[in-house]
Amino acid sequence: MFGPSTNDGADLQGFFERVAADRPPPVLIVERRNSEVIVTGDVSSAAHESRILEIAESFIPHTEVKKELRLRTPLPAGWALVTELTLRVIKETHSSTAYVDEQQIFIRGFTSDRAAWQTATEQLEKNLLPEMRFGHEVEELTIGTSLEEQCHQLFTSAFRGRHISFEHSSYELSSSAFSLIDELIQIAADCPSAAITITGYTDNSGDERTNQQLSKARADSVVAYMVARGIAAERLQSHGAGSSLPIGTNDNAHARKLNRRIEAEISFDRN
Repeated sequence: MFGPSTNDGADLQGFFERVAADRPPPVLIVERRNSEVIVTGDVSSAAHESRILEIAESFIPHTEVKKELRLRTPLPAGWALVTELTLRVIKETHSSTAYVDEQQIFIRGFTSDRAAWQTATEQLEKNLLPEMRFGHEVEELTIGTSLEEQCHQLFTSAFRGRHISFEHSSYELSSSAFSLIDELIQIAADCPSAAITITGYTDNSGDERTNQQLSKARADSVVAYMVARGIAAERLQSHGAGSSLPIGTNDNAHARKLNRRIEAEISFDRN
């Protein structure tokens, strides 16, 4: 016999509540990187999966679509529609990531066609699931700017209000760092002629010689991660700046953590 062996309705209800609690919530993640689209998460049917892939393949000619989709039932009513509309929003962006679950849709990226982006988002907002929130950090690339200028815009925007920080005396990347570094990798892929300089910093604890070595190790850890994910090593340089140029005071734990950081700069060979 499968399931709970009881005739007690309350116990039966409790059993199914426990089963539901053990199930992770449904999610769909879409990443657009240059001519590549990566789609991972939950779909409600083979038809839903086919529709998701059809929209992704329509982004630009010769789009390479990578997928890791799971057929899962039941999913919330409207899941197929809201995820398909999310793909249509991503179609109007560049170097972007969308995260969808039962409670929210969040999109980070750039658009060069504000009107098309707004039309797509308005359609999405009309079809959100009950209690679902929609948020985004999507910036407009200035039409008519050169590729170099657009790359600088992408890079500057990626770091705005965000940090790659480290624990005291550590050069290991924390889980919170990967989102921003992955975004830098996307930008580097979209800007193949750009060189990237990664500079590590420390707080002012300890002697400066040790700080110099630690800051270089922090920069090296970011470079190693980027190389492991396909960015050519010759495009990357790492430097250690020790405790020079703090972005805040060093008189409290929060300020010192902000100073234990990575900064990155993008440049182009003018020769």
